[in-house]
Amino acid sequence: MAVDLADLLAKALPTGVEITVRHVSSTPTPCEALFAAAPGQVSEPTFCENHFLSVSIDANDDGETIIFGMEVMVYNTAHLTTIFISKADSTGLLHLLKLPRKVSVLRLVSNTFLSFLARTRQRPGVRLVVSLFARAQNQYLFPGSIENAEKHVLDDRGLIKWWCCVLDPILREHEPESALQETKALDQTVEAAKASATAYLIVPSCDRFETRNFFPPTAKTDAQDRPRWLNSYPLKQLYHDPSAPPRCLVPRFPDDPKTRFLVDLDSELPVSKEGEPVAPNAGRWRSVRSLDQFWEMMSFRQECSAGRLVGFLWLVINPPGLMNSTSMESQTRGPSNNSTISGELIVENGSSQSEEIATLTTTDTSPKLPWDDSSNTANPFDWPEAGRGQVVLSEADYKTMMDSVLDHFYDEKEVIASTKLYVDQVSSLADELTWGKKVVGTNTTSSTTQPANTTTTNNVLDLGLIRKRKKSLGEDNMSVVNSQTPSGSGDTQPTPSEPTSVNVLNASLVRKKKKT
Repeated sequence: MAVDLADLLAKALPTGVEITVRHVSSTPTPCEALFAAAPGQVSEPTFCENHFLSVSIDANDDGETIIFGMEVMVYNTAHLTTIFISKADSTGLLHLLKLPRKVSVLRLVSNTFLSFLARTRQRPGVRLVVSLFARAQNQYLFPGSIENAEKHVLDDRGLIKWWCCVLDPILREHEPESALQETKALDQTVEAAKASATAYLIVPSCDRFETRNFFPPTAKTDAQDRPRWLNSYPLKQLYHDPSAPPRCLVPRFPDDPKTRFLVDLDSELPVSKEGEPVAPNAGRWRSVRSLDQFWEMMSFRQECSAGRLVGFLWLVINPPGLMNSTSMESQTRGPSNNSTISGELIVENGSSQSEEIATLTTTDTSPKLPWDDSSNTANPFDWPEAGRGQVVLSEADYKTMMDSVLDHFYDEKEVIASTKLYVDQVSSLADELTWGKKVVGTNTTSSTTQPANTTTTNNVLDLGLIRKRKKSLGEDNMSVVNSQTPSGSGDTQPTPSEPTSVNVLNASLVRKKKKT
């Protein structure tokens, strides 16, 4: 049964919420490999496609007002699908819907869209990872939006927590992974029969105890022998050879601080001449000798040490039949490199597009890859129709669209005009008279207002950690950057009928001031 994004959003949004969603994607194109090749090896063939989701509302009779946008990149290799959240931002105009503050519409939209992509892009026997870099910033996709008084920009800690709450429901759609290889055979059988998942979070300069504070409230109820959230990097699940040089073990995404650090460190690589044998230190940096040291040094980079915290998140989803204990090294062994790919291709014809079925045949003429053997049939090209946007553009037209989005202004004076320009431009590029889907929420449950399984607890803070709370301007009117999104912190305020508690110091803590 086909999965429809508009239907999923209608089921997730509270009853009465009306929005218009527009999903644009690009055709898959070959791109640079996410992981650098080890010395003497060739880069893994990789395809990338772009997705842009915009959400708008009918604010008045003048037209639509865009309130939120998210850009996502989907990378496919023969043995891994990576969904990278590149940009997300709000315009701060959600308040025009006049919803209760507790209703986190933008978090629900973000979660539903990412869940939709994960469902439609899951391939049999191929691991999938949702990845993002969370860094607080006042505006990213929508220039001028910070001038909107109701835009609530989350601070660094609030933003990391917000993204964890966005990904957590997707995590809960799947079974827990086996904690140890010695897990009971029954548990392994259950895990092998269903998709399983685990989330990973690294906040440079925070130890594992501090990092736990960013996990969603549901993490407190998880079994200790099967944690769903971990403070680590999923190396064995993402890369086929953990013993490779550190530069080969971390993916290189666009506009990502990890990538900038990797590029800077690559200047330390020894120069090798063509024809010479591979040196023992080839592909290894002089200053950073291990992956642990790389993450430690990340905390000193400008993006991670300028008085703000940043978060690196990964949600790893194992398809049925593939367990967490199955490393990428053992997973990537399998059937002939001769393969045939069938799929729909978009063919440009002037300003219009026509679809035709094309069959691409690859033959085994390239050098052997480290993840290949004589029986490998896996192929990196994957483009399911269900996961495409309502409008599909060529890579060049998609870039033209995004440049236009970033060039216009989205303050209260210009946002309606900018929204119309965006809609009209895509209509022209796609040769579509009208596009976009109206969504009306149908969810009547209380779970739309706050994370599930949230319990009230008494937290004791060290005095050095206490600071005044900023006044909230509305949960969903905030900005996110480089993988940041609008949504709320989930905090609740006491109602006027609830008396505020008084803190009384123990007498043993009181001492008189010495006489002078």
